[in-house]
Amino acid sequence: MDNNLLEIKDLVIEYHTDDDTIYAVNNINLSVKKGETFGLVGETGAGKTTIAKSILRVLPQLQAKIKSGEIYLEGENLLDLTEKEMRKVRGNRVAMIFQDPMTALNPIETVGFQIAEAIRQHNSITRAEAERRACDMLETVGIPMDRYSEYPHQFSGGMKQRVVIAMALACNPGLLLADEPTTALDVTIQAQVLDLMRTLKKDLDTSVLLITHDLGVVADFCDSVAVAYAGEIVERGTAAHIFKNPSHPYTLGLFDSLPRLGSTQKRLKPIKGLMPDPTNLPEGCRFCERCPNASDECAKSAPGDAEIEPGHIVKCFLASQSSAERQAAGETEAPGAAPAAVPAGQGSAERQPAKERNGAAALLEVRNLKKYFKAPRGGVLHAVDDINFTLEEGRTLGVVGESGCGKTTLGRTVLHLLEPTSGQIFFEGEDITAPSKRQMHSLRGNMQIIFQDPFSSLNPRMTVSESIMAPLKIRGGMTKADMLDHTRKLMDTVGLAARFENTYPHELDGGRRQRIGIARALALEPKFIVCDEPVSALDVSIQAQIINLMLDLQEDRGLAYMFVTHDLSVVRYISDDIMVMYLGQMVEKAPADELFNNTCHPYSQALLSAIPVPDIDDKTERILLKGEITSPINPKPGCRFMARCRYAADECTKVQVLEECSPGHFVSCCKYREIRN
Repeated sequence: MDNNLLEIKDLVIEYHTDDDTIYAVNNINLSVKKGETFGLVGETGAGKTTIAKSILRVLPQLQAKIKSGEIYLEGENLLDLTEKEMRKVRGNRVAMIFQDPMTALNPIETVGFQIAEAIRQHNSITRAEAERRACDMLETVGIPMDRYSEYPHQFSGGMKQRVVIAMALACNPGLLLADEPTTALDVTIQAQVLDLMRTLKKDLDTSVLLITHDLGVVADFCDSVAVAYAGEIVERGTAAHIFKNPSHPYTLGLFDSLPRLGSTQKRLKPIKGLMPDPTNLPEGCRFCERCPNASDECAKSAPGDAEIEPGHIVKCFLASQSSAERQAAGETEAPGAAPAAVPAGQGSAERQPAKERNGAAALLEVRNLKKYFKAPRGGVLHAVDDINFTLEEGRTLGVVGESGCGKTTLGRTVLHLLEPTSGQIFFEGEDITAPSKRQMHSLRGNMQIIFQDPFSSLNPRMTVSESIMAPLKIRGGMTKADMLDHTRKLMDTVGLAARFENTYPHELDGGRRQRIGIARALALEPKFIVCDEPVSALDVSIQAQIINLMLDLQEDRGLAYMFVTHDLSVVRYISDDIMVMYLGQMVEKAPADELFNNTCHPYSQALLSAIPVPDIDDKTERILLKGEITSPINPKPGCRFMARCRYAADECTKVQVLEECSPGHFVSCCKYREIRN
């Protein structure tokens, strides 16, 4: 224990409801060394967040019970401390970045005030000094200090997450519990945040327990890794052990589920089935029913821990069989293996252009679309500024860019959830810029959205089945039995177990709430869906299932998607074309492979360089963006990226226009000829 900052021994945690006992964590053992970053990965429901909350002792008192075990922080058992003593630990010695930023922010206080109060809670300093430090923390996570006095509802999802990160880091804790800290962040801010956490770890000898489903982040950031499944640790070791010699079938399944940049695979390979019911766990191996290598022994008895090499522990009867042997048998691809080369002109997922597949015509056309808002202190915020694009049936337009660039506003304006300031929108050749009631009724069936924050889009008084069924009731024409049958099929499609049918949103984690939103969007069988970060809250296996589902639906029904995301691996896999936005403007647009292989705009280059790759040997040079983000309020003529661009010159102060640098490839940069890949 001498070198361990945190040590968890034989931890068992149960949740008790009126009807059942949920076995959430079962005999967990793990330790985090001083100055170490420890990654905890696994699907939704594996018990990762419960473990983190038990360290801070913030589990719901009326439901959760730590049945047995010990949690030591610097040799002190936290389970022996009083609540008063724990208040001195929380936020000071141990801080936590929660998965859902809205649950950690007070909606009636400004973000700056909340950070300053966290600082004052544990430091004997004046309010003015706390405010100065709060401003510094905001700038550290990429938020201008002039937004100090704004409220959480005025921030995008990614920016709210940055505020929570700033609050957690404000008191320089010795142990940082980071529960999906970069899930809602675009890759450039993610790179900055990870760089910040890496610097903090080095300068202050801080330890980090990182909970995430992003194996690319784990490869880039973690020293040691544990893989959790159904309340157990099924594999643990150094990052080199897990990424170079993954040995548990579940770990191998996670790697197989990932979309790989440049891969020629036609479909992702999700792990079949669902995690077992935590109220009725199997007697044998908990992964048995989903395991491709399961035997009769696996179903009858639970495997113990096997050390297959020093420090590499696997809970599996087949642990002695190395991943190299499984790869030789053709069962899996090595996680760090380079993808097969992609022939010139071929899509990353071998998907042919929609027009060649089915002769599809233009479904959606947007001309010179603008959406402006009045700024709180005067002026006009240019959220969407002169956007043009055409989307055909059966095609996907990926929209990427940092939080606050206008991606979500663009999608909502196209759907008329926000009224456009100017420009034109055509759907199936019909002008819907100012739709009549008849047009709106038709549009609501044909145009749907999957929201970024599922919790705020769900009625807390409606059960899962009621939420999914709501669009069917509004449309009418189906019996109650037919609607319920259709709802159950949708739940099965998006990976929601039947036991959640009568569950309420607050009883589910973020990943399952997101699946409700996806099922609801599919209920009316629309022609066009705005997908606003539809898989950002999902673990990699369910993400693979959803992506495969969306591709199947697109192929079968000619669905068109506007896919808004910060995950560039996903956007390349699923998109036909990609649009890059920066502060309301389109700075680059091209076919997916063309954009990745022949990047022209310096902002696009920074985005692509920041993609986390699940390979610990990846040596890609990250382009960390520096400088002030130009205000979108009454912006000056010229390039809005200029203040952060490493190629900025005097000519960048002039108005930038979109140029077609190659067929179908448009870029708004006066220096693209000098800097293109």
